[in-house]
Amino acid sequence: MKVTIINENCIGCGQCEATCDEVFQVKDDGIAHVVGEVTDKNSEDVKEAKDGCPTDAIVIENA
Repeated sequence: MKVTIINENCIGCGQCEATCDEVFQVKDDGIAHVVGEVTDKNSEDVKEAKDGCPTDAIVIENA
């Protein structure tokens, strides 16, 4: 599973980081970044973060 952020859609609300800080972090530029790898342990949290993103900025691809 590969996860990316559509920067133009991100409003930096931090919901993704609050849900899965192992993978997402809102940095000083005010938008979320993928900072970790998706693992079997956190994949459900990553999916929850995607579903909870208010601007659909998180994209999950099965790789």
